[in-house]
This record gives sequence, structure tokens and C-alpha cells, in this order.
Amino acid sequence: MKHVIYFLIFLISSFTLSANSMKDSAVVYMQQANEAYQANQFADAIALYDKVVDLQYESATLYYNLGNAYFKNGDNARALLWLERARRLDPNNEDIIHNISFVQQKLIDKIEHLPELFIVKLWNKCSGLFTGNQWAVLSIVACSLFALCLLFILLIRISWVRSISIFVAILALFFTIFSVIFAKKESTRYTQHPQGIIMGYVVNVKSTPNEKGSDLFVIHSGLKVGITDQLNEWVEIRLPNGEKGWIQATQIEQI
Repeated sequence: MKHVIYFLIFLISSFTLSANSMKDSAVVYMQQANEAYQANQFADAIALYDKVVDLQYESATLYYNLGNAYFKNGDNARALLWLERARRLDPNNEDIIHNISFVQQKLIDKIEHLPELFIVKLWNKCSGLFTGNQWAVLSIVACSLFALCLLFILLIRISWVRSISIFVAILALFFTIFSVIFAKKESTRYTQHPQGIIMGYVVNVKSTPNEKGSDLFVIHSGLKVGITDQLNEWVEIRLPNGEKGWIQATQIEQI
């Protein structure tokens, strides 16, 4: 039994040391990448940021910097890929949103989105204010506030305090319900409705998942599309205007 305990302690210590070493390496690579970026050595910066990504380090700042480095290096498609990944981690970051809009202006394809009902657009906009995890935290806070207000209503007999508590409890209850719904919606948004960035410079979209399919239309690198299906080495995509077709999986990178 003593040997088993020693072995477990050794494993835990090894794992902790390994994790700390990886964290230290990520910090070093990040600093070196930032220095390379400041020196206009964008290819070197990209290589160093990629090393941080390979260490399974995830942050909006890392993805944002990597996206900017790709843009400075002349690769708009990969710039948008990493900027979009950054926005998923920090959806309200104005710098990320601005840079995505700026890079999109450089693209060849200018495709209009399908019109949405006002209520649907408002619902999606409210849901997208925070990530799924952030909505989950807010739901816990709102639920706790609701419970606290109920406690005040039950224990405190002062009329104005009870009135305020009832009002706040109702608001907290509604916010709890909606935040739980939004948390579920955002946590499954990208798994149920995956999106990707077109990587091929000129891509012929096919009617069927093979080379013999007829050409439906042509798209270009950097375009953001929905991914609706996959069959072997082919991916079915959906354009913002609703058009659909098949392209080879190597021509798209999932966000």
C-alpha cells in the first residue's frame, strides 16, 4: 500500500511539473512571438504563436495576435480563421470585431446574408453577447439573487423591503430562465452549426460530393460559410445567402 501511495505522489508531482513546464514554455514563446511581431518579422511570429497553440494554450489574445500576424503576412484567410476563433472566446471584444470587419473588406466575395425576422435577429444578438460559460455563470448569479430575495420576502416584514424583493425576485427569475436558455444555445451553437473559412484561393463548388459533379458557383479564400454535412473527403457548405454545394475538405478550415 505504501508503494502505491508513493507511486501516486510521483505521478501527481510529474504531472504538475510537466504542466508548469508547458506553461513556462507558452509564456516564453508568446513573448518571443510578440517581439517578432513588433520587429515586423511576421512569419517568425506566426511560427512562435503556433508553438503556443501546439501546447494546447487557448486564449482570445493568442488567437487575436496570430490572426493579426497572418494578416500582416498577407494571408487573409488564415487571419480571419484565427480572428473568428478569438471572437468565440471573447465575443464583445471591439478590437477583434473591428479587425474581422477590416479583413473582410479585403476579400473578393461580397455575399449578402439572408434577411432575418427582427425578433430572430434580436434573439440571436442577445444570445451572442456572451459565451456559453459566461451565460452559465450569470445564470448561477441570477439564481442566487432569486433565492436571496425569497429569503427576504419570507423573513422581513417591512413592506417596502418586501415589495422591492418581490420585484427583484421576478427579474432574477426571468434572467435565470433566459440565461440558462442562452447558455445551452451558445454552448451547442458551434457543434450543431459548425462554420469554416475557405482556404482555397479559387474554389469550384460542386453539386455532388465528387469531381464529376457539375459546377454550381465559384467562391474565393477567406469566405466564412456554414458546414452542413461531410462525406469522406467532401464537405457540404452553406453560403450566407443560402446557396449550398460541395467542396473538398482540404479547401476549408473549421473555425
